Amino acid sequence: MTAGIRPSGNLIIAGQVFHVDAPIVNWREPPYWDATREVCMPTETERQPPCLPGGVPYGKLPAPYTKRYSLRPQLRRYGLNPPLDAVKSLVKQFVVHHDGCSSADMCFNVLQNERGLSVHFLLDNDGTIYQTIDLGLMAYHASEWNVSSIGVELCNRGDAKKEPNYYSSGRFGPKRDAKPCKINNNTILSFDYTRAQYESFVKLCRALTRLLPNLPAEFPQASPGVQTWDTLPYGSTFGFSGYIGHYHLTNQKWDPGPFDFKDFCRKLRGAYCFPVFPKDDPKRSIDDKPTVPEQTDDLKEAASELYKANEARADGGFFPVGPWGDQRLWHGGIHLTAKENAPVFAPFPGRLVAARMGKSTTVGSVNFVLLRHDMSLGSSRVQFYSLYMHLANELGPEMERGGLAPTRGNDKPVEWMTKEGWKQGAKPGEVVMLDEPIEAGALIGHVGKAGPAELSRAQVHVEFFSTSELFAGISGSPWTVIDGTAGGRFCDSKQINDNIDTDHDGTLSKSELASFYSSGNGSQMHYFVTLHVSEWTAEPSWTEALRVPKDFKKLKPAEIDQLVAEQITPGLWWDAKVAAHCRLPIDGVVYHYHPVTFLAWFNQQLLDGAANAGSGAVDANQAQEVPKGITDDFGDKAGTTMRSSADIAEDPCNQKLTLADLVQGFDAPECTP
Repeated sequence: MTAGIRPSGNLIIAGQVFHVDAPIVNWREPPYWDATREVCMPTETERQPPCLPGGVPYGKLPAPYTKRYSLRPQLRRYGLNPPLDAVKSLVKQFVVHHDGCSSADMCFNVLQNERGLSVHFLLDNDGTIYQTIDLGLMAYHASEWNVSSIGVELCNRGDAKKEPNYYSSGRFGPKRDAKPCKINNNTILSFDYTRAQYESFVKLCRALTRLLPNLPAEFPQASPGVQTWDTLPYGSTFGFSGYIGHYHLTNQKWDPGPFDFKDFCRKLRGAYCFPVFPKDDPKRSIDDKPTVPEQTDDLKEAASELYKANEARADGGFFPVGPWGDQRLWHGGIHLTAKENAPVFAPFPGRLVAARMGKSTTVGSVNFVLLRHDMSLGSSRVQFYSLYMHLANELGPEMERGGLAPTRGNDKPVEWMTKEGWKQGAKPGEVVMLDEPIEAGALIGHVGKAGPAELSRAQVHVEFFSTSELFAGISGSPWTVIDGTAGGRFCDSKQINDNIDTDHDGTLSKSELASFYSSGNGSQMHYFVTLHVSEWTAEPSWTEALRVPKDFKKLKPAEIDQLVAEQITPGLWWDAKVAAHCRLPIDGVVYHYHPVTFLAWFNQQLLDGAANAGSGAVDANQAQEVPKGITDDFGDKAGTTMRSSADIAEDPCNQKLTLADLVQGFDAPECTP
C-alpha cells in the first residue's frame, strides 16, 4: 500500500458511491490515480514519469494518444454519466489479470502513465484495492472484450522459475508460495497470490454480486463444473457471463496464472442444496443445510426421498398434471410435504426477483419467492427460474409496523427480508419486485399450509422453468420436450394422459392420479420438459378455459366462477409488469422441468465432470520458464492484448438501443437500410 493510504471502502459505479466491505481506495482519494485524466500522475515508483511536453503521457509509443479509456459503445449517448441501470445491465464479465509488477504503484506507473492503458481495479500485495475508473466507463485491459467487462490487475511478479528469489527479501511484499499451473499445455511455475489479496478480492466480488446483476459467479468450463485452463474459441467468449482469465481470451497471455476460478466462485455462490431436507432430522442444528452430496449413491438416495415426499406422501401437486391430484390441468411443479415452518433453501445461486408475503387465503398460503439463476454447465450457458409457492407468512406484527422479519422457531430469520429492497416495497399480500443476490443454500422461507379444505396440509410447491429449452445441445441429454401449447390450460398429450387415464374416459380423476404416482409410475414423467402456459397467469381466462372441456362438466358456470375466485385467483402473480421486471414472457409460455429430476441430473453432471477430470494436479518438476511469445501484462509493452480499435470505433446500431432495452438485456439490433 502507498504510505499513508487508508481505504474508504467507497466503490463508484455510474457516478454513485457504494460503501462496501472491501478495502477500496477510489480515484477521488489519495493517491488520486484517475484513469480519465490526460496527464501523467506521479507515483512512488517514479516521481517524474516520462511524459511529452505539457504533461501528456505515452511518449514512448509510435502514435501517442492521450485518453487511456473510452466510453462503452452502447452507452456513448450518455457521455461520462451513463445511468446506473444501464451500466448494471451491460457489465457481464470480470477479466482477471496479473500485472508482473512489484506493487500497484508500479503497475499504475507502467500500465497507465507509460503505456496509456487502464484497468478498473489494481489489487496490491497487502489486499488494498485501487479503483482508477468508474465501472460505467471502458478501460483498456482486454482488447475486444472491454466493451462489456471490468478488469482487475492482481499484483504478482509472475514467473517463479525465472526469478525464484523475487520475494525472498521482503522488499517487494510478503514471501509467496510458488504454485505450478498448466495453461494451454504449458506448465509454468508461478508465484501464488497473498492471503490478503484473496480475501480482499472475495469481499469486492461479493459486493459486485449485489450491485451488478448480470455478473454471475461463473467461470469458463472444460466440462460441467471443471475449470478450463486453455484459451476458449474466439466467438464463444463474447457471450460468456462471469469471471474469466486473460489467457481464456488470447493464447498470447498466461495471466492470472494459478488463480483457481472454480474455488473462487464457490466462495461467492455457496454450496448447492436441496430446497428442503430429504429426511427430517429433529437433531439438526440451526446452521444445517440439505447440501447436495458429493457421492453419486448418496445423491440418488436423497433424490429418492424427495420423490417420495411428493409421489408417495402428497395428496396432489404432481408433475406435469394434477395440481391438487385432480383434472388434466397442467402443473409445472410438485408439492413436497414437510413439517409446517420447516426451512426452505435456495438450491442454486441466483437473484431473488419477486416475492409475496401475507395472510392465508381460502386455499391456504399463496406466499412465494421467485429466483432467477444464471449458470454454466460445461460450455453451455443455462438460465432458469425456480419458484417456491405456499410459503409460511413471514410478516409478523413487527414486519407490518416496519420492523424486520421475525425468527421462526429455531431457524434463522429470512435474510433477504431484512434488505432495503423488501423493506421499502413490502405490502402484505402484494407482489414485490426485487433484485437481491441469493447464495446457494440461503434460507429463503419456511413451509406453509395450502390446499382446499380436504387437502390442506403443510407443503411447498417447487417449480423449475425456463424461457428456452436448456439441454438440447448437450450430448446424451435424457430430456424429452412435450409441446402442450395447443391445449391451453389442459394437457392434451397422449404420451402423458394415456398412461394415467386407466378408464379411458378422457379425463384424469384424483384416484387415477394418486394410483399412478403412488405405484412409482411417476418416473415415466421425470424427464419430460413440458412447454405450456404457466398456471400463475390470469390469461388465458381461467373461467373461460374451465368451461370448455368436460373435466369440469359437473360444475355449473357459477360454481366455476366461484372455484376460480377462491382457489385460483389468489395465487396468480404473473402479469405484464412482473414479466418485464423478471425477464419472463408476457404470455406465460415456458418450459417446465421436474424439480427433483432437474436438481439430481444437474448435480450428477458436476459429479461426473469432476470424476472424469481427475485430480487436476500439476507437476512442478515439469515447469519451464514462460515460453517465448506468451507474456503477462507487464511484458505486453505495446498493449496489443489490452487496447483495440473497437474501443474507439462507433457502431451506429447501438444508437437504436433505448435505456429500457439495455435494462432488459437486449443486444444492439441489426442495422437496416
